[in-house]
Amino acid sequence: MSDYYQLPPPEKKRSFKGVVLLLLLLLLLGVVATWWSLRLQPGEMGVEPVLTAQALPAAALAPPVEPVVEVAEPEPLPEVAATPETVAEPAAEPAPPPPLFSDARWRETAKFTGADSTGRLADFTAYVLVGDETWTFARSDAIFAAGLSEPVETAFANLNLGAGICTMDRVIAVGAASVEGTSVQNTFLSHTRGHALKAAIAANLPCEAGAVPATVLDLGYSRAEVTCPAGQKVCSDLSAPQRPIAMIFADAREPGTDIGEALRSGIAAHEASGASVLPGVLVSDYSAFDLR
Repeated sequence: MSDYYQLPPPEKKRSFKGVVLLLLLLLLLGVVATWWSLRLQPGEMGVEPVLTAQALPAAALAPPVEPVVEVAEPEPLPEVAATPETVAEPAAEPAPPPPLFSDARWRETAKFTGADSTGRLADFTAYVLVGDETWTFARSDAIFAAGLSEPVETAFANLNLGAGICTMDRVIAVGAASVEGTSVQNTFLSHTRGHALKAAIAANLPCEAGAVPATVLDLGYSRAEVTCPAGQKVCSDLSAPQRPIAMIFADAREPGTDIGEALRSGIAAHEASGASVLPGVLVSDYSAFDLR
């Protein structure tokens, strides 16, 4: 057993009082420093004066001056004299179509339409000389007018046919004979009358040569009997309507139309409706219908 006095001295316990005091002192210094910083005015310490409006000088607070850009004024445009407005004149009314005939002696007696065997159509207009002008009985070179006879050339020399004829497709001269006489005589008269009328009309057409072809419709002779006064076998004044001086104009609606077929069907339909193509007679009463 060791001697008490020989034992090592007991170790001294470490004291933390000094450390605690040091920390308290530092805390106190921090509080004091914080209080001191709060009482400072802005700009005295820790605040950049240029970052606040109060620290800026008066010149810095003035609004920025924008640079003035000079814009050149556009040169004035040359003055243009005002053009007076022109008032459009009303369009002139279209001129009326030229008359088909300027000679009043020709009278329109019928307008009708016919179709050929294929259904193609053509329009027709029939004309006759007015009054008592017909072919002279038993003659093919003279006409009868109020008891006077004159040659075909003289009767048609002064015709002034209107320019409207030139728009037609064909002019058809009608040849016809009355019931008196033999069939041979009347067939000859019908043929020659049709060709004499064709030549007279063609010579007076106000068109270029060949612009409107001329043909003949040979009807032969009428088979309708005429009752003459007692004691007379021939009464040409009563049978005069059977010898008309007539022509028909054709205007085909489609190219290639058979004018002969369309003319025949058109006349038949027109007369079946109770109308007539030639005044005082029926085409169906004649012995022929030959268009050539």
